[in-house]
Formats: sequence, C-alpha cells, structure tokens
Amino acid sequence: MGVAAEQPIPGGNAAVDTSDAGARRLGTEYLAEIDRTTRGLVKPRAALVGVDLVLAGRMTLFAFGPPQPRVDGDRTECRFAIRGGLLVGSPGGSLVITQHAGPAPELVVEVDGYVPRLDPLFGGRGVGGFLYREIQERAHAAISRRFVERMTRART
Repeated sequence: MGVAAEQPIPGGNAAVDTSDAGARRLGTEYLAEIDRTTRGLVKPRAALVGVDLVLAGRMTLFAFGPPQPRVDGDRTECRFAIRGGLLVGSPGGSLVITQHAGPAPELVVEVDGYVPRLDPLFGGRGVGGFLYREIQERAHAAISRRFVERMTRART
C-alpha cells in the first residue's frame, strides 16, 4: 500500500515529543482517529497480544501486535505488526506512523509489506479489486490524512 499520508508540520513544531511516550502517542492518536472517522463503526480494542480493529463490535478487520515505539535521532515512530484479520491475506508487514523532526518536521503514515485479502484474490480486477481500491485503500488514505491534519493543527 505504501505511504497513505505525508505532510509537513506548519510552524516548525513537532507534533509529539521525541521520546518513547511521543512515539506511543502517535499510535494511540492514529487508532483514535479510526474510531472518530468511522463514527465508532470501527473501534480499536485491546487484545492479549496487541490491538484489534473491530467492525461493529464483531469482526476483526485487522489484528495488530503491540505498539513498538522507536526513537532514532529526529525520527519518532510507532509501528504495529500486522498479525491477521478479515482484510489481511497473510500475516506480515506493519502499520507505521512516523514523525520526522528537525528544521522541516513532517508526519508520515504508511503501510509496509501488507498483503490485502481482497485485491490479490482477483488480481486487482473484479469485485475484490474494486472493493480494495474503492473502499479499503481510500478509507485508509482518508483516515491517515485526517490524522495528519489533526496532529499538525494541535501544534500550530
């Protein structure tokens, strides 16, 4: 899927502190944005080995491992390994929320190594490809843009 949202942070102020706590906040805020954007239809729910995104309280769309905060110089990151779920073709890959601080800070939301269930089933064509492109991919991009906008507004 690649980068879903990338935006400079106006005013040169980082959205979160360059710390493990700041990295964890990136993850917490992103999951909260999913809840807000879907008006509670998709909610994050704590699981024994991480966090699940659950549709209507019943179906696990994505099962993530626990947040993995990481700080390396000006890079603050929260990574969630993809464990499974209804929309996952095979476990692997990760959701990564990153803040690059420095003279021109920016926020980036990306999915790395994710194998969707719908798209490959139909080679990107037919109903599965349509559902993936028109619903799942667009929803992820919209949520990511809203998250980045909200986080950048909070610091300006």
